[in-house]
Amino acid sequence: MSRKLSLSQTKILALYLLSISSFFASLNQNIYTPVIPLIRDSFSVSINWVNFTVSSFIFIIAMVQIFLGTVVDTKNQKRLLIFSFFLICISTIICAFTTNFMLFMVFRIVQAIGAGIIPLVTINMISHLFEGEARGSAMGTYQIVLTLAPAVSPILGGILGEHYGYQGIFLFLFLIAVILLMFIMYAFPNNGKRKDRKEKSSSFTQIYRAILLNRVGFITMTVSFFIFFIYFAILVFLPLLLNDHYHVSMQNIGLLYLPLTVSMILGSVIFKKIQKKVALNKLFITVLFFMPLLIIAFGFLHTKSLIGLSILLFMYGLTVGFAPPLFSTVLSNAYSEHRGAALGLFNFIRYAGMAIGGMFTGLSLVLPSTLIFIFLGVLLLLISLFQYPSLKNRTM
Repeated sequence: MSRKLSLSQTKILALYLLSISSFFASLNQNIYTPVIPLIRDSFSVSINWVNFTVSSFIFIIAMVQIFLGTVVDTKNQKRLLIFSFFLICISTIICAFTTNFMLFMVFRIVQAIGAGIIPLVTINMISHLFEGEARGSAMGTYQIVLTLAPAVSPILGGILGEHYGYQGIFLFLFLIAVILLMFIMYAFPNNGKRKDRKEKSSSFTQIYRAILLNRVGFITMTVSFFIFFIYFAILVFLPLLLNDHYHVSMQNIGLLYLPLTVSMILGSVIFKKIQKKVALNKLFITVLFFMPLLIIAFGFLHTKSLIGLSILLFMYGLTVGFAPPLFSTVLSNAYSEHRGAALGLFNFIRYAGMAIGGMFTGLSLVLPSTLIFIFLGVLLLLISLFQYPSLKNRTM
Protein backbone atom coordinates (compact mmCIF):
# COMPACT_ATOMS: atom_id res chain seq x y z
CA MET A 1 0.00 0.00 0.00
CA SER A 2 2.79 2.39 0.95
CA ARG A 3 4.51 1.53 -2.33
CA LYS A 4 1.38 2.53 -4.26
CA LEU A 5 1.16 5.77 -2.30
CA SER A 6 4.81 6.46 -3.04
CA LEU A 7 4.25 5.84 -6.76
CA SER A 8 1.24 8.16 -6.73
CA GLN A 9 3.18 10.87 -4.95
CA THR A 10 6.03 10.53 -7.46
CA LYS A 11 3.58 11.02 -10.34
CA ILE A 12 2.03 14.10 -8.72
CA LEU A 13 5.48 15.59 -8.08
CA ALA A 14 6.43 14.89 -11.72
CA LEU A 15 3.16 16.47 -12.94
CA TYR A 16 3.75 19.72 -11.09
CA LEU A 17 7.42 19.87 -12.04
CA LEU A 18 6.52 19.29 -15.70
CA SER A 19 3.73 21.88 -15.55
CA ILE A 20 6.02 24.48 -13.96
CA SER A 21 8.65 23.72 -16.62
CA SER A 22 6.12 24.46 -19.39
CA PHE A 23 5.05 27.60 -17.53
CA PHE A 24 8.70 28.66 -17.55
CA ALA A 25 9.01 27.95 -21.30
CA SER A 26 6.02 30.22 -21.95
CA LEU A 27 7.52 32.80 -19.58
CA ASN A 28 10.64 32.93 -21.78
CA GLN A 29 8.43 33.90 -24.71
CA ASN A 30 6.05 36.40 -23.08
CA ILE A 31 8.17 38.18 -20.45
CA TYR A 32 10.19 39.84 -23.23
CA THR A 33 7.36 41.88 -24.77
CA PRO A 34 7.20 44.91 -22.41
CA VAL A 35 10.90 45.77 -22.93
CA ILE A 36 10.89 45.77 -26.76
CA PRO A 37 11.38 49.58 -26.91
CA LEU A 38 14.17 49.33 -24.33
CA ILE A 39 16.02 46.69 -26.37
CA ARG A 40 15.62 48.80 -29.52
CA ASP A 41 17.19 51.80 -27.78
CA SER A 42 19.89 49.80 -25.96
CA PHE A 43 21.21 48.21 -29.17
CA SER A 44 20.36 51.20 -31.42
CA VAL A 45 18.57 49.03 -33.98
CA SER A 46 15.26 49.44 -35.81
CA ILE A 47 12.06 48.14 -34.24
CA ASN A 48 11.75 45.68 -37.16
CA TRP A 49 14.90 43.87 -36.00
CA VAL A 50 13.59 43.65 -32.44
CA ASN A 51 10.20 42.39 -33.67
CA PHE A 52 12.07 39.76 -35.68
CA THR A 53 13.45 38.34 -32.41
CA VAL A 54 9.83 37.98 -31.22
CA SER A 55 8.41 36.36 -34.37
CA SER A 56 11.45 34.11 -34.86
CA PHE A 57 11.07 32.86 -31.28
CA ILE A 58 7.52 31.65 -32.01
CA PHE A 59 8.57 30.19 -35.37
CA ILE A 60 11.48 28.23 -33.84
CA ILE A 61 9.27 26.82 -31.09
CA ALA A 62 6.77 25.68 -33.73
CA MET A 63 9.44 24.00 -35.86
CA VAL A 64 10.94 22.20 -32.86
CA GLN A 65 7.54 20.53 -32.31
CA ILE A 66 7.63 19.02 -35.80
CA PHE A 67 11.23 17.80 -35.91
CA LEU A 68 11.48 16.62 -32.30
CA GLY A 69 8.02 15.05 -32.41
CA THR A 70 9.17 12.16 -34.61
CA VAL A 71 11.91 11.09 -32.17
CA VAL A 72 10.70 12.24 -28.75
CA ASP A 73 9.27 8.79 -27.90
CA THR A 74 12.62 7.14 -28.59
CA LYS A 75 14.68 9.47 -26.41
CA ASN A 76 15.35 9.67 -22.69
CA GLN A 77 12.84 12.33 -21.64
CA LYS A 78 14.78 13.45 -18.59
CA ARG A 79 17.92 14.04 -20.66
CA LEU A 80 15.91 16.06 -23.18
CA LEU A 81 14.64 18.29 -20.38
CA ILE A 82 18.14 18.71 -18.97
CA PHE A 83 19.43 19.61 -22.44
CA SER A 84 16.64 22.16 -22.95
CA PHE A 85 17.35 23.90 -19.64
CA PHE A 86 21.08 23.85 -20.37
CA LEU A 87 20.40 25.68 -23.66
CA ILE A 88 18.26 28.25 -21.85
CA CYS A 89 20.89 28.79 -19.15
CA ILE A 90 23.64 29.43 -21.71
CA SER A 91 21.53 31.62 -24.00
CA THR A 92 19.97 33.79 -21.28
CA ILE A 93 23.30 34.62 -19.65
CA ILE A 94 24.78 35.62 -23.03
CA CYS A 95 21.68 37.69 -23.91
CA ALA A 96 22.01 39.47 -20.57
CA PHE A 97 25.61 40.59 -21.07
CA THR A 98 26.29 40.89 -24.81
CA THR A 99 26.45 44.34 -26.41
CA ASN A 100 26.30 42.93 -29.94
CA PHE A 101 22.77 42.73 -31.34
CA MET A 102 23.56 39.93 -33.82
CA LEU A 103 24.92 37.80 -30.98
CA PHE A 104 21.86 38.70 -28.91
CA MET A 105 19.57 37.62 -31.76
CA VAL A 106 21.41 34.32 -32.34
CA PHE A 107 21.22 33.33 -28.69
CA ARG A 108 17.59 34.41 -28.47
CA ILE A 109 17.03 31.75 -31.15
CA VAL A 110 19.03 29.23 -29.07
CA GLN A 111 16.78 30.14 -26.15
CA ALA A 112 13.75 29.41 -28.36
CA ILE A 113 15.11 25.94 -29.18
CA GLY A 114 15.40 25.17 -25.49
CA ALA A 115 11.95 26.61 -24.77
CA GLY A 116 10.48 24.65 -27.71
CA ILE A 117 11.70 21.29 -26.40
CA ILE A 118 10.03 21.71 -23.00
CA PRO A 119 6.27 21.76 -23.86
CA LEU A 120 6.52 18.74 -26.16
CA VAL A 121 8.48 16.64 -23.66
CA THR A 122 6.27 17.67 -20.73
CA ILE A 123 2.93 16.98 -22.41
CA ASN A 124 4.28 13.68 -23.80
CA MET A 125 5.49 12.58 -20.37
CA ILE A 126 2.18 13.49 -18.74
CA SER A 127 0.34 11.39 -21.34
CA HIS A 128 2.60 8.42 -20.46
CA LEU A 129 2.43 8.87 -16.68
CA PHE A 130 -1.38 8.97 -16.47
CA GLU A 131 -4.20 6.96 -18.04
CA GLY A 132 -7.98 7.19 -18.28
CA GLU A 133 -9.69 9.83 -16.11
CA ALA A 134 -6.39 10.55 -14.35
CA ARG A 135 -4.90 11.61 -17.71
CA GLY A 136 -7.71 14.11 -18.29
CA SER A 137 -7.32 15.49 -14.78
CA ALA A 138 -3.53 15.79 -15.24
CA MET A 139 -3.98 17.61 -18.56
CA GLY A 140 -6.36 20.01 -16.80
CA THR A 141 -3.77 20.74 -14.10
CA TYR A 142 -1.09 21.21 -16.74
CA GLN A 143 -3.23 23.69 -18.68
CA ILE A 144 -4.18 25.66 -15.55
CA VAL A 145 -0.51 26.25 -14.70
CA LEU A 146 0.36 26.99 -18.35
CA THR A 147 -2.47 29.53 -18.71
CA LEU A 148 -1.01 31.60 -15.89
CA ALA A 149 2.12 32.43 -17.93
CA PRO A 150 0.59 34.89 -20.44
CA ALA A 151 -1.13 36.69 -17.55
CA VAL A 152 1.92 36.92 -15.28
CA SER A 153 4.66 37.42 -17.89
CA PRO A 154 3.94 40.99 -19.11
CA ILE A 155 3.48 42.26 -15.55
CA LEU A 156 6.69 40.59 -14.35
CA GLY A 157 8.58 41.72 -17.46
CA GLY A 158 7.44 45.30 -16.97
CA ILE A 159 8.52 45.38 -13.30
CA LEU A 160 11.92 43.80 -13.94
CA GLY A 161 12.51 45.94 -17.02
CA GLU A 162 11.67 49.16 -15.21
CA HIS A 163 14.01 48.49 -12.26
CA TYR A 164 16.79 46.33 -13.76
CA GLY A 165 16.60 46.83 -17.53
CA TYR A 166 16.29 44.01 -20.06
CA GLN A 167 19.42 42.48 -18.49
CA GLY A 168 17.44 41.92 -15.28
CA ILE A 169 14.84 39.90 -17.20
CA PHE A 170 17.43 37.55 -18.68
CA LEU A 171 19.27 37.18 -15.36
CA PHE A 172 15.93 36.32 -13.71
CA LEU A 173 15.26 33.69 -16.39
CA PHE A 174 18.78 32.31 -15.89
CA LEU A 175 18.24 31.97 -12.13
CA ILE A 176 14.89 30.17 -12.55
CA ALA A 177 16.37 27.90 -15.26
CA VAL A 178 19.23 26.88 -12.94
CA ILE A 179 16.80 26.09 -10.09
CA LEU A 180 14.53 23.99 -12.33
CA LEU A 181 17.56 22.27 -13.86
CA MET A 182 18.70 21.21 -10.38
CA PHE A 183 15.24 19.85 -9.54
CA ILE A 184 15.05 17.88 -12.79
CA MET A 185 18.56 16.46 -12.39
CA TYR A 186 18.17 15.32 -8.78
CA ALA A 187 14.44 14.97 -8.06
CA PHE A 188 13.02 13.74 -11.35
CA PRO A 189 12.73 10.02 -12.21
CA ASN A 190 14.87 8.69 -15.06
CA ASN A 191 12.30 7.20 -17.41
CA GLY A 192 14.73 5.76 -19.96
CA LYS A 193 13.67 5.26 -23.58
CA ARG A 194 10.09 4.69 -24.60
CA LYS A 195 10.53 2.74 -27.80
CA ASP A 196 12.93 0.12 -29.02
CA ARG A 197 15.30 0.56 -31.95
CA LYS A 198 13.13 -1.37 -34.38
CA GLU A 199 10.40 1.27 -34.13
CA LYS A 200 12.82 4.03 -35.02
CA SER A 201 12.92 2.95 -38.65
CA SER A 202 9.74 4.82 -39.66
CA SER A 203 10.55 7.83 -41.80
CA PHE A 204 9.50 11.41 -41.05
CA THR A 205 6.86 11.24 -43.80
CA GLN A 206 5.51 7.83 -42.74
CA ILE A 207 5.07 8.94 -39.14
CA TYR A 208 3.05 12.04 -40.00
CA ARG A 209 1.06 10.20 -42.66
CA ALA A 210 0.06 7.61 -40.04
CA ILE A 211 -0.92 10.39 -37.63
CA LEU A 212 -3.12 12.19 -40.16
CA LEU A 213 -4.85 8.94 -41.21
CA ASN A 214 -6.28 8.63 -37.69
CA ARG A 215 -9.77 10.14 -38.06
CA VAL A 216 -10.10 11.43 -34.47
CA GLY A 217 -6.60 12.89 -34.55
CA PHE A 218 -7.16 14.59 -37.90
CA ILE A 219 -10.45 16.14 -36.75
CA THR A 220 -8.90 17.35 -33.49
CA MET A 221 -5.95 18.99 -35.21
CA THR A 222 -8.10 20.59 -37.93
CA VAL A 223 -10.49 22.07 -35.39
CA SER A 224 -7.65 23.18 -33.10
CA PHE A 225 -6.03 25.18 -35.92
CA PHE A 226 -9.18 27.23 -36.48
CA ILE A 227 -9.90 27.63 -32.76
CA PHE A 228 -6.43 29.03 -32.02
CA PHE A 229 -6.44 31.03 -35.25
CA ILE A 230 -9.65 32.80 -34.17
CA TYR A 231 -8.50 33.10 -30.55
CA PHE A 232 -5.35 34.99 -31.51
CA ALA A 233 -7.26 37.11 -34.06
CA ILE A 234 -9.49 38.28 -31.19
CA LEU A 235 -6.54 38.68 -28.82
CA VAL A 236 -4.61 40.93 -31.21
CA PHE A 237 -7.75 42.87 -32.19
CA LEU A 238 -8.75 43.71 -28.59
CA PRO A 239 -6.21 46.53 -27.95
CA LEU A 240 -7.34 48.26 -31.17
CA LEU A 241 -10.99 47.88 -30.23
CA LEU A 242 -10.50 49.10 -26.66
CA ASN A 243 -8.30 52.05 -27.61
CA ASP A 244 -9.92 53.24 -30.85
CA HIS A 245 -13.60 52.47 -30.21
CA TYR A 246 -13.98 52.60 -26.42
CA HIS A 247 -11.11 55.09 -25.83
CA VAL A 248 -9.65 53.04 -22.99
CA SER A 249 -6.21 54.27 -21.91
CA MET A 250 -3.22 52.03 -22.61
CA GLN A 251 -2.54 51.48 -18.92
CA ASN A 252 -6.09 50.14 -18.39
CA ILE A 253 -6.25 47.90 -21.46
CA GLY A 254 -4.34 45.15 -19.64
CA LEU A 255 -7.00 45.09 -16.92
CA LEU A 256 -9.66 44.31 -19.51
CA TYR A 257 -7.78 41.16 -20.47
CA LEU A 258 -8.46 39.83 -16.96
CA PRO A 259 -11.97 38.45 -17.72
CA LEU A 260 -10.47 36.40 -20.56
CA THR A 261 -7.45 35.20 -18.56
CA VAL A 262 -9.42 34.30 -15.41
CA SER A 263 -12.09 32.45 -17.39
CA MET A 264 -9.47 30.48 -19.35
CA ILE A 265 -8.06 29.19 -16.06
CA LEU A 266 -11.59 28.45 -14.86
CA GLY A 267 -12.31 26.60 -18.12
CA SER A 268 -9.35 24.28 -17.51
CA VAL A 269 -10.55 23.69 -13.92
CA ILE A 270 -14.05 22.83 -15.19
CA PHE A 271 -12.62 20.35 -17.71
CA LYS A 272 -10.54 18.71 -14.98
CA LYS A 273 -13.71 18.13 -12.92
CA ILE A 274 -16.26 17.33 -15.60
CA GLN A 275 -14.20 14.91 -17.74
CA LYS A 276 -14.62 12.31 -14.98
CA LYS A 277 -18.39 12.32 -15.47
CA VAL A 278 -19.03 13.11 -19.15
CA ALA A 279 -17.73 11.23 -22.20
CA LEU A 280 -14.98 13.06 -24.10
CA ASN A 281 -16.86 12.93 -27.43
CA LYS A 282 -19.81 14.79 -25.83
CA LEU A 283 -17.47 17.42 -24.40
CA PHE A 284 -15.80 17.73 -27.81
CA ILE A 285 -19.15 18.26 -29.56
CA THR A 286 -20.20 20.84 -26.95
CA VAL A 287 -17.04 22.89 -27.61
CA LEU A 288 -17.51 22.52 -31.38
CA PHE A 289 -20.94 24.15 -31.32
CA PHE A 290 -20.79 26.51 -28.33
CA MET A 291 -17.58 28.28 -29.38
CA PRO A 292 -18.76 29.31 -32.91
CA LEU A 293 -21.93 30.80 -31.40
CA LEU A 294 -19.84 32.90 -28.99
CA ILE A 295 -17.62 34.12 -31.87
CA ILE A 296 -20.69 35.07 -33.93
CA ALA A 297 -22.08 36.89 -30.86
CA PHE A 298 -18.71 38.68 -30.51
CA GLY A 299 -19.01 39.79 -34.14
CA PHE A 300 -22.45 41.29 -33.56
CA LEU A 301 -21.93 42.78 -30.07
CA HIS A 302 -18.25 43.74 -29.60
CA THR A 303 -18.89 47.42 -30.43
CA LYS A 304 -22.14 47.79 -28.42
CA SER A 305 -21.10 47.83 -24.75
CA LEU A 306 -17.88 47.57 -22.75
CA ILE A 307 -19.64 45.63 -19.97
CA GLY A 308 -21.26 43.32 -22.51
CA LEU A 309 -17.87 42.81 -24.16
CA SER A 310 -16.32 41.82 -20.81
CA ILE A 311 -19.09 39.29 -20.15
CA LEU A 312 -18.76 37.86 -23.65
CA LEU A 313 -14.97 37.57 -23.29
CA PHE A 314 -15.42 35.77 -19.97
CA MET A 315 -17.74 33.19 -21.57
CA TYR A 316 -15.45 32.82 -24.58
CA GLY A 317 -12.44 32.36 -22.29
CA LEU A 318 -14.20 29.42 -20.61
CA THR A 319 -14.28 27.52 -23.91
CA VAL A 320 -10.72 28.56 -24.86
CA GLY A 321 -9.46 27.29 -21.49
CA PHE A 322 -11.54 24.12 -21.80
CA ALA A 323 -10.30 23.19 -25.29
CA PRO A 324 -6.50 22.59 -24.90
CA PRO A 325 -6.66 19.96 -22.10
CA LEU A 326 -9.60 18.32 -23.91
CA PHE A 327 -7.70 18.14 -27.21
CA SER A 328 -4.49 16.96 -25.51
CA THR A 329 -6.38 14.18 -23.72
CA VAL A 330 -8.20 13.11 -26.90
CA LEU A 331 -4.92 12.98 -28.85
CA SER A 332 -3.12 11.08 -26.08
CA ASN A 333 -5.91 8.49 -26.10
CA ALA A 334 -6.04 8.30 -29.91
CA TYR A 335 -2.35 7.41 -30.39
CA SER A 336 -0.68 4.51 -28.64
CA GLU A 337 2.35 4.82 -30.91
CA HIS A 338 3.74 8.03 -32.42
CA ARG A 339 2.08 9.80 -29.48
CA GLY A 340 4.98 12.23 -29.12
CA ALA A 341 4.86 13.09 -32.83
CA ALA A 342 1.07 13.58 -32.65
CA LEU A 343 1.34 15.93 -29.67
CA GLY A 344 4.22 17.72 -31.39
CA LEU A 345 2.09 18.23 -34.51
CA PHE A 346 -0.76 19.47 -32.30
CA ASN A 347 1.57 22.03 -30.69
CA PHE A 348 2.85 23.09 -34.12
CA ILE A 349 -0.70 23.57 -35.42
CA ARG A 350 -1.59 25.66 -32.37
CA TYR A 351 1.39 27.94 -32.87
CA ALA A 352 0.73 28.18 -36.62
CA GLY A 353 -2.90 29.08 -36.00
CA MET A 354 -1.94 31.79 -33.50
CA ALA A 355 0.72 33.25 -35.79
CA ILE A 356 -1.62 33.44 -38.81
CA GLY A 357 -4.55 34.62 -36.69
CA GLY A 358 -2.53 37.58 -35.44
CA MET A 359 -1.89 38.70 -39.02
CA PHE A 360 -5.49 38.06 -40.15
CA THR A 361 -6.81 40.84 -37.90
CA GLY A 362 -5.03 43.35 -40.16
CA LEU A 363 -8.08 42.93 -42.42
CA SER A 364 -9.96 45.12 -39.93
CA LEU A 365 -8.20 48.08 -41.59
CA VAL A 366 -10.06 47.39 -44.86
CA LEU A 367 -13.15 45.41 -43.78
CA PRO A 368 -15.66 45.98 -40.94
CA SER A 369 -14.61 44.00 -37.84
CA THR A 370 -18.22 42.87 -37.41
CA LEU A 371 -18.11 41.15 -40.80
CA ILE A 372 -14.72 39.55 -40.08
CA PHE A 373 -15.71 37.90 -36.81
CA ILE A 374 -19.17 36.82 -37.95
CA PHE A 375 -17.48 35.19 -40.96
CA LEU A 376 -14.95 33.40 -38.68
CA GLY A 377 -17.73 32.20 -36.36
CA VAL A 378 -19.82 30.89 -39.26
CA LEU A 379 -16.73 29.22 -40.76
CA LEU A 380 -16.02 27.38 -37.50
CA LEU A 381 -19.69 26.41 -37.22
CA LEU A 382 -19.66 24.91 -40.74
CA ILE A 383 -16.46 22.98 -39.92
CA SER A 384 -18.15 21.71 -36.73
CA LEU A 385 -21.26 20.61 -38.61
CA PHE A 386 -19.10 18.77 -41.13
CA GLN A 387 -17.24 16.87 -38.37
CA TYR A 388 -20.29 16.09 -36.20
CA PRO A 389 -21.31 12.78 -37.91
CA SER A 390 -17.81 11.38 -37.31
CA LEU A 391 -17.84 12.30 -33.62
CA LYS A 392 -21.34 11.67 -32.23
CA ASN A 393 -20.94 7.89 -31.70
CA ARG A 394 -17.14 7.66 -31.56
CA THR A 395 -15.33 6.67 -28.37
CA MET A 396 -12.49 8.98 -27.38
